[in-house]
Amino acid sequence: MGLLHITEKMSGKMTGMQSLNTSSKTNPFCAKHAKVKGSICEKCYALRQMKRYTNMSQCFERNAEVLTTGIIPDEYLPVINAAFFRFEAFGDLINTNQVINYFNICKKNPHTRFALWTKNPQLIAPVATEKPDNLQIILSSIMVNQSVNNKYPFVDKVFTVYDQATIDKENIKINCGAKQCLTCLKCYTKGETVINEKLK
Repeated sequence: MGLLHITEKMSGKMTGMQSLNTSSKTNPFCAKHAKVKGSICEKCYALRQMKRYTNMSQCFERNAEVLTTGIIPDEYLPVINAAFFRFEAFGDLINTNQVINYFNICKKNPHTRFALWTKNPQLIAPVATEKPDNLQIILSSIMVNQSVNNKYPFVDKVFTVYDQATIDKENIKINCGAKQCLTCLKCYTKGETVINEKLK
């Protein structure tokens, strides 16, 4: 019995990757930041997708319910058939219960390298000592052209999006330039701690 919906057919730069997602449409944190002028959330691609594909949105809303309301028994945690796997390609963390479930999925699948994107790291802090070795935590900057100050020792990388004018003016090094994440993998492996992407 599968409690969670795994997204196996991704498109664009996520082609070839698998992910486990919740919905940005029903996440109060996402809704709040989507109203912030100059934020990357204001330009949320995921929110547009949620409105366009209602079946996908419903799956992600169900994932959010399962992940946030209880600790999933080990026998119901998914077995991941992938070398690399993403948490939250479409949403963000809602509570610490969700973090615990993500940690447990990592522990059940030690053969897989996981990466979790979040703008809500304070939800990880209470259980950060339990962070698995096969998980990279990516702190996403909320504002375009403004890297967030990382004060969390459990965060592995900071991810920021810049527009072309700022790239030229401040000589920003863009190192998220692969057409596909699967051929880059900077976010999934140890190494570079600052990841910069050009605004699309």
